[in-house]
Amino acid sequence: MNPRDLDKKGLLDAATKRIFSFGPRDLAAALAYENMRYGLGKIIYAIDDFDACCVFGPDATITRNVGRWMSGFGYGAVIKWSDRGMFFPELRPNACGMLLARFDEMPPKEELIRRISDMGSSDLSLDGVKIEPDFGHGNHFFEFYSVLESSPDIELPKESNYVLLHCSAPEKKDEVYGMLDEADRIETPLGGISVLEGGKLAEFYRRWKALEDFSKRRREFILKEILEDYTVVSNITHQGISRESEVRLGCYDSVQREGDREMLFPIALRWDSPVYVFRGKENLSEEVIGRVGFDARAEELGLMDDLKKINLLPHGGGYKIDLEYTKIGVVSTDAGNHFILGGAKPGSRVGELVDSSKRSVSSFGEIIVMSPRELPFDYRGLSVIEKTMEYGLGTPVAKLQPLMTFKV
Repeated sequence: MNPRDLDKKGLLDAATKRIFSFGPRDLAAALAYENMRYGLGKIIYAIDDFDACCVFGPDATITRNVGRWMSGFGYGAVIKWSDRGMFFPELRPNACGMLLARFDEMPPKEELIRRISDMGSSDLSLDGVKIEPDFGHGNHFFEFYSVLESSPDIELPKESNYVLLHCSAPEKKDEVYGMLDEADRIETPLGGISVLEGGKLAEFYRRWKALEDFSKRRREFILKEILEDYTVVSNITHQGISRESEVRLGCYDSVQREGDREMLFPIALRWDSPVYVFRGKENLSEEVIGRVGFDARAEELGLMDDLKKINLLPHGGGYKIDLEYTKIGVVSTDAGNHFILGGAKPGSRVGELVDSSKRSVSSFGEIIVMSPRELPFDYRGLSVIEKTMEYGLGTPVAKLQPLMTFKV
């Protein structure tokens, strides 16, 4: 049977078989998995081919980008499909990445505040485009560090200071996002999906490459305004197109290189946790695939080679939804999917009902949302690093202590 012969249930089943998650057992990862069934199912229908898969990393989570979520996609994942000359712009690659750099002398805190603040009202421009700093937007930040630990075979000397910029290029991303309006629409049993092909696809890739190049140079341009003298350790995209039929949403390509220079990959968790720096490596290993029980399914679907070459490494911990719901239901309407969250246990003692530190809710207190953006969230911590090491996704080579975090 071909994908286009399947009904809604058949497509969801086909997508479910082709999702491999290394994510935690929490609500954010569960929602991401549930939503991805719809997005991957629509891709399978559009390409009319079962050669597609999604692999979630240890930071599997929701996306707070409403358009991406409503299209059926989660975050902390690699999505691959067979090369049929198609791309799906609703994945919304935005060239977000992180620049890690080394410098010697730490400027006074007041001076840093002034320099960063002044950028917001300055006329700084790159390639004729006015720069709009976004360190206070979402999970973007500008953070300074010292070294807690480092491997002797890498150039991260303890006497130096370090800085990490996490941002994209909001000034130019609409040039890529805007091609949604030019895409064709394929209707599937799971809802419509936008598709670019032919000349439109070639133009989309041209714009994407220009955006990624601008985003990387923009990070260095901003850093130059704050710190005049520094050495780049790495400047790596974690949200974008890694190959023509492969998108990475919030994760690195762990074998990526820049010329002969070895790449070092920072994983930033929370402002109150160290940043862990990893050396990348090929993954996943057959041993890990077998240990988590994915081997038989991958072999049956002909996806074992894809899994062994996924080369996935998280860039952070991902969002954690601070609610106790344990059950997820989905009702689809013309407006989109409605996620019904339930299964939370009620407070059993009067003390629990009046204790504001408890988040217990009534067993009847379901909440129904279309986007998880409406839900309270936090950021995960060291568990993501532990799983990254357990699954052999990379080799830890340094640990950085946060000194100052700017969210301005």
